[in-house]
Amino acid sequence: MRKFLKLSIALGLTLGFAFSAQAQLSDEEYNYVTMDLRGILNLTMTTNPQVDFVFQTIQQYDRGITQFNATQLEVDATLAWDLFAYCNTDLWTQIEAYSSNGNNGLPAEILELQSSVINATAATDDFDTWVSIKGLTNSGVVGGVPVAATQFLAGMFGTAAGQAQIPGTANGNPTTHKFRIDMRMVPNIPATFPNSTVVLTTVGNNQAYAMAGYYYMEIVYSLVEDL
Repeated sequence: MRKFLKLSIALGLTLGFAFSAQAQLSDEEYNYVTMDLRGILNLTMTTNPQVDFVFQTIQQYDRGITQFNATQLEVDATLAWDLFAYCNTDLWTQIEAYSSNGNNGLPAEILELQSSVINATAATDDFDTWVSIKGLTNSGVVGGVPVAATQFLAGMFGTAAGQAQIPGTANGNPTTHKFRIDMRMVPNIPATFPNSTVVLTTVGNNQAYAMAGYYYMEIVYSLVEDL
C-alpha cells in the first residue's frame, strides 16, 4: 500500500509538470512590413550643353567641322527604357544675319549625329552611323511621345522582346548606358549642306545656299520607360 501511494504521488508530480509545461504563458507582437519599389529613370548630360560650330575658313566650309564627343549622356534605370533624340523645331533660328542674300530657312537636318553605342534593336535610321537628325515634324514626336519614325539612340518604338534597353547603371554598363555623341556639319561651297536629307531650297526664301549669320537650334534627348 505504501509503495502504491509513493508511485501515485510520483506520477502525479510528473503529470503536473507536463501539464505546466504545455500551459505556459506566451505573448507575441507582429511587424507589418511593406516594400515600395519606385521606378527610376535618370538621364545625365556630363558635358557642356552648348556645342559651337564656327565656319570662318574656306577649308572649314569645304571639309566641314566634326565635334567628337560633343555630348556625353549617362543612363541609370531600374526599368526597361528607350532613348530617342530630335530637334524641337523644324528650322534653325537665326539670331543675326551677316548678309542680305542667301537662304535663312535652314532645316534642322543639316546637323549630323553619330553615337558610340550601337542600337542593337530592329530600329532603322538611328545613330549607329552618321545621319541627319530629324526636325520636329519629321521626327513624328508630338507632346514628347515618339513614333516608329523617331530616331532612337537605344531601344525603339514598341514593347516586344528585344525592343528596349535593359535596366542598369552607367558605371556598371558603360558600353550600353554611356553615350558619346559626335556632331558634324559640312556646308560645302556654296553652303548647300549636301549631306542633309532635306533640300535647302524647299524652305526659307528658296535661294540655293545658306545665308551667312548666327543661328541656334535645340536638340532634345528623351529617356522614357519602354514604349
